[in-house]
Amino acid sequence: MTVNGYCNTIAITMTHHATQTLQGLGYRLTPQRTLVWDVLRQSHDHLGADEICLRVQKDFPHVNISTVYRTLELLVELDLVRETHLGPNRRYYEVEEGEPHHHLVCTDCGSVMHLGHQQTGSFRSLLSKEKEFAVREVSVFGSCNQCLSRQSTTAKQ
Repeated sequence: MTVNGYCNTIAITMTHHATQTLQGLGYRLTPQRTLVWDVLRQSHDHLGADEICLRVQKDFPHVNISTVYRTLELLVELDLVRETHLGPNRRYYEVEEGEPHHHLVCTDCGSVMHLGHQQTGSFRSLLSKEKEFAVREVSVFGSCNQCLSRQSTTAKQ
């Protein structure tokens, strides 16, 4: 399958909002943009630029990391993709869903879980009232249940 054939197929399935946003602002729907978008859209994980590049290169090895970074930068700027910093040197990307959410990050295994915006209501309210601070995104670092169980088992031995 050619790059153009692939991209035409993906462009058809690309969300209407993303396509309209790019084209409405005068950006071309290039094969590289479509490929990066498709990887993000199909993933249910938080992906780093390197992982996105590797997934794109499985089908199209000529796409390089600088192209991926430029594409991500544009998609973030247009609010189509969310960039989240989950620790030092850990930038992740995901499709912007419009629904605010937060992250629980395991410092042991690196897993990342979503926490719904409504689940942080009292915390956000506290910050708003007592600190006059409007929360956009919260990342909480700690240990996930699986790592806690492993640590507990190891400590008992």
